[in-house]
Amino acid sequence: MRHYEIVFLVHPDQSDQTNTIISKLSSVVSESGGIVHRSENIGNRKLAYPIQDQFKASYGLLNIECDQATIDEIKTSFKFNDSIIRNLILNAKKTHTETSALLNQTKEDSEKESYEQEKQRKYEEEKTAKAAQQARFKEEREAKAVKAVKAEVAEVAEVAEEKIEEEKSSENVKDESQSSPEDTEK
Repeated sequence: MRHYEIVFLVHPDQSDQTNTIISKLSSVVSESGGIVHRSENIGNRKLAYPIQDQFKASYGLLNIECDQATIDEIKTSFKFNDSIIRNLILNAKKTHTETSALLNQTKEDSEKESYEQEKQRKYEEEKTAKAAQQARFKEEREAKAVKAVKAEVAEVAEVAEEKIEEEKSSENVKDESQSSPEDTEK
C-alpha cells in the first residue's frame, strides 16, 4: 500500500458538502482495507485565480494509505461529482498526521480577522462614546449659556422695574410739588 495526499476544492455554494465528501472518501478507503491518517475540512478560502468563475472554494484534505484500485475509485467519484471543482492526488513518501500548514494558516487568518473586527468594534464604541460625551458637553455649555442669558434678562428686568418705580415716584413727587403750591394759593 502507498501513501497519498488528496486535496479537493468544493464549489462555494455547496461548501456544506465538504464534510460529507470527506466522510464518504474515508469510508471508501476504510472499506478497501486502507488507513486514513489525516482528514481536514480546511474551510472556505480565497482562490489565487478564478476557477469556473468562482473566487472562493471550500478545501478538503486527506492523507491516506491504500492501494491503486481505491485511488482509481476516488478519481472516478471526483470526476462525476459536480460539487468538486478541482482535485489533486499526490503520492507521499511518508505518513502525515499533524495538522496541515493550510489549516494552520486558515486558523491564523480567521484569528487575525476576528482580532481586526474586535479592534474595529472597539474603535466604533470609543468613537460613539466620545461623540456622546461631546454632545453632553455641548448641551451643558448651551444650558449654562441659557442660564446666563436668563440671569442677564432677569437682571435687566429688575433694573428696568427699578427705573420705572423711580420714574413713578419722581412723577408723584412732581405732582405733589405742583399740587402743593396750588393748594396753598387757594
